[in-house]
Amino acid sequence: MKRRFWFILILLLALTVCSPAEPAVVEVETAAAQQPAEKQSQLPEGLFNSYVASQEALAADRYENARAALEQLAADSSGELQTLAQTAAAAEDIEGIRSAFVPLSEEVVRATLPVGYSLAFCPMANNFQGANWVQKGEDINNPYYGASMQTCGEIVEQ
Repeated sequence: MKRRFWFILILLLALTVCSPAEPAVVEVETAAAQQPAEKQSQLPEGLFNSYVASQEALAADRYENARAALEQLAADSSGELQTLAQTAAAAEDIEGIRSAFVPLSEEVVRATLPVGYSLAFCPMANNFQGANWVQKGEDINNPYYGASMQTCGEIVEQ
C-alpha cells in the first residue's frame, strides 16, 4: 500500500513538473516580447556605430563615453531617433541613460540589422519587463546592467 501511494505521488509530481503545455506558453509570450513589431529599412552604418558605441560604453559602466556616443547619435540622426538619443544623452547619471536606452533601443531594433550585428534581449531589464538592444557579435554584452550582469540575456536575431 505504501509503495502504491509513493508511486502515485511521484507519478503526479513528474506529470506536473514535466508538462509540455506550460513552458510552450511561456516561450510564446517571451518571443512576442523580444521581437520588434515590424522591420524598417537599414539605418546608416554611422548611426549604428554611434548606437553600438553607447551600448558598449554602458556595458562597461562608462557614463561619459556612453553620453558622448549618444550625443554623436543625436547630432547625426533626425526625427524620433534624434529625440530619443538626446533624451538619453541628457541623463544625469548612468542609470538615467540606461532607462532612456530602453525606448532608444526599441527604435533602433525596428531597423534591419547590418551584417555582424545582433539583436539581444534581457528579461530582467526594464524592471523585469525585458528590453532589447543591438550589439556587435554574438557574445552578450548587456548595457542595462554593465559589469554586474554582463552576460545576462540572449541573442534573438542575427
